[in-house]
Amino acid sequence: MTLDWSRLKHAYGSAADLPQRFDEIGDPELADAAWEELWTSLYHQGSVYTASFAALPVLTDIAAGRRPGGRRSALGLAGRIVVAEQQRHELGYVQARYPAAINELHQLTQNVVTTRPFEGDVDDFLYWLEHLLAFEGVPVWRRNLHRKELPVVCPSCALSLEIDLSNQGPGTRRRNPNARFRVVGRETPIVSAVRPTDPVDLPPLASRLHGVAVRAEQAAAAEHLTHLFGSTSCPDCASDFSVSDQVVAFQS
Repeated sequence: MTLDWSRLKHAYGSAADLPQRFDEIGDPELADAAWEELWTSLYHQGSVYTASFAALPVLTDIAAGRRPGGRRSALGLAGRIVVAEQQRHELGYVQARYPAAINELHQLTQNVVTTRPFEGDVDDFLYWLEHLLAFEGVPVWRRNLHRKELPVVCPSCALSLEIDLSNQGPGTRRRNPNARFRVVGRETPIVSAVRPTDPVDLPPLASRLHGVAVRAEQAAAAEHLTHLFGSTSCPDCASDFSVSDQVVAFQS
């Protein structure tokens, strides 16, 4: 049965224009503009829509080469859509609704992250690892592997904290829990360092991802994972705690 795209929505309203966009990405003269339209329509500033999920089988066909278009672009867009699954659906929706597509997208993504050398920088690589976990249905880490500031709470004194993994010298600072935005250049100073975990002591999921990063010759990504799954101390009560445990606790 042919899908009625006009009944679905994307960032700009009716998704009736999507079939035309999917045709245009196979035309070298129109492909760049069409891909820009697809990304902004289906994954607009991190938001997803009913048409985003309906597009997964089409993106899978493009990523697998059964339909013309940019294979890597299609795979990347599908990954970001599934990462954001819980914006609109319960965890596991895409695996249940599109099992064949998700299985194929997972295999294609595994091929990307195990290719040596990986085509991209450390941040690109971490985003692809997030896609891999999203296709596996893994919560929390599908959207928190990349280098950024992570809000947490001290498990001992309940102080609001921020783990900053976005720069060299990752560390912990106090955080205003009521502040919606942090003004660049006005963040509170780093108080406690983040101590990396020895790779042999990483928990199973982190150990697997670390191994993938090492094999892909992504040393910076591998090092980042040892900090993300490392430990730090509360600036107020001085208690030590696991970074990853508190990220999971804060987002669960």
